[in-house]
Amino acid sequence: MWPTQAYPSAAPGGWSVLDRRARIVALLAMSALALGMSAATWVSMRGGQPATPLYGNGSAAAPALWSWDGAGYSLLPVAGAGPYSNHADMAYDRAGGVLVLWDHGCGKLVMGFTGGCLAQVNQTWTWDGRRWQARSPRSAPAEVGLGAMVYDVRLSRVVYVNGVGQAWSWDGAEWSNLALAGAPNVPRRDSAAAPATFAVGYDEGRGLLVFALSSATWAWDGGRWAEVGKGIDFAEAGAGAGLVYDRARGQLVYLGGRFTWTWDGSRWLPHQQPAITSGTAAYDPLRSAVMLVQQDASACDRTACRTLTWTWDSRSWTQVPAERAPVLPLTRSGAFEPPMAFDEAREVMLLFASSN
Repeated sequence: MWPTQAYPSAAPGGWSVLDRRARIVALLAMSALALGMSAATWVSMRGGQPATPLYGNGSAAAPALWSWDGAGYSLLPVAGAGPYSNHADMAYDRAGGVLVLWDHGCGKLVMGFTGGCLAQVNQTWTWDGRRWQARSPRSAPAEVGLGAMVYDVRLSRVVYVNGVGQAWSWDGAEWSNLALAGAPNVPRRDSAAAPATFAVGYDEGRGLLVFALSSATWAWDGGRWAEVGKGIDFAEAGAGAGLVYDRARGQLVYLGGRFTWTWDGSRWLPHQQPAITSGTAAYDPLRSAVMLVQQDASACDRTACRTLTWTWDSRSWTQVPAERAPVLPLTRSGAFEPPMAFDEAREVMLLFASSN
C-alpha cells in the first residue's frame, strides 16, 4: 500500500526515503508480474504443449485413418497429404465408389492469451483406398452448427445438411445447393457446442430424408415434406446430428444422452443405454450392425487416449473387446467427434482421426 502523509513533510521537496522505497518495491512487483504473465503465455503456446503438437508451431502430427475388420483395428498407410482439421464430415459415395470427406474445421489452433484459430479449413477430399485426393469444387456447403452427411439413394448422391436445415449434394465434382422447398423450421443454434436440436439421416428402406426435431419428425421424398410422427427428446444430446440407418432391421438409430432411439417409419422408441454420452456411429453392412466408437477418457497417457467400440443389436449396446483400438491424440482437445463410414468398395469400416 502506498504511504500517505497526514501532514506536510518537513523535508525539502521530493520523495521521502519511505516514499521512494515503497514505490521501488511496487515497481519491482509489477515488473515481476508482467514477466510471469509473459512466461505463462509462452509455456501455453510452446513449452507446455503435449508430445503430439497442435499449438501453432506447424509440426502437428499426421492424421490417422483406422480400418475395422470385425475383430480389431489397423492403422492404414496413407500416401501423400490429406485432411487435417478438427472438424470433418464423411460418407461413402456409392455412385463414385469413394469416400467423400468435407474438411471444414480449424487446422491450426493456438492456445494461450492470444490464442484462437489461425487457419480455417474448407476443403473437399475423396478417398480411393490408397490416397486422399483434394478436390476443387467452385463452392462448398455452409457450416451452421453440427451437420450430418449421408448418401441419398434416390438422388444417387452424397448429401450434407447443416445445423439450420440447409442442404447440398455432391455429384462427384461439385457441391450444389439442394432446394428443400417447404422444409420444417429447424431452430438455429448459437454455436456448434450447443445441444443438438435436430438429427438427420436417410431411411433407405423408405427412400426418405428424415429430419427429427424435438417437436416432430419430418420426411422428404424428393418432392414434398410431410410430418410423419413425434420428435426425439433432445434434453441430453449425445452423438450429434446424425441418424444411422440399420439396413438389417429397417430402422434409423440415434444415440442420445440418456436413451438410444429407433425409428420404424412411424414412431421413435427409446431404449436404455450404458454410459455412452458421445461417440461416432455408422452402419457396418458386412456384420449387419450399427457400430459406435467412443473415446475412453480413463485410458489416456501423456499423448493420446484409447477408444471403446460398441455394437447395437436393435435392443442394446454391447462393448466389443477390440484389439488394437484406435488412439485419439490429446491435441484433439478442441475437436469434434471423428467421422466414420463404411467403405463398401473395400468392405472396411474407416475412422478418420485428425491430430487437431
